[in-house]
Amino acid sequence: MPILLQTDDIRILVYPGDHPPIHVHVVTKNRSLEVKIDISCSEPMEMRPAKDERMKTTAKHTKRALKLCSDNLEILREGAEKYYAAQ
Repeated sequence: MPILLQTDDIRILVYPGDHPPIHVHVVTKNRSLEVKIDISCSEPMEMRPAKDERMKTTAKHTKRALKLCSDNLEILREGAEKYYAAQ
């Protein structure tokens, strides 16, 4: 899973061949928290996990994820689109 952006404790990943809409997974380095963020719109939005997905997040992690995605939206979109186009 390619890392599109990384900070000291957060990684923003894309899973090649993942389902639409174009989105990223924002995870802590120890993978204890994860949230999916839709980056296909003009503003990043949290995606609710499917019933069979076991993702855990907090309000603080989600808020930080949305801010990181918003601040880097074009870079993330360009990076993610390469992996979605390769499907």
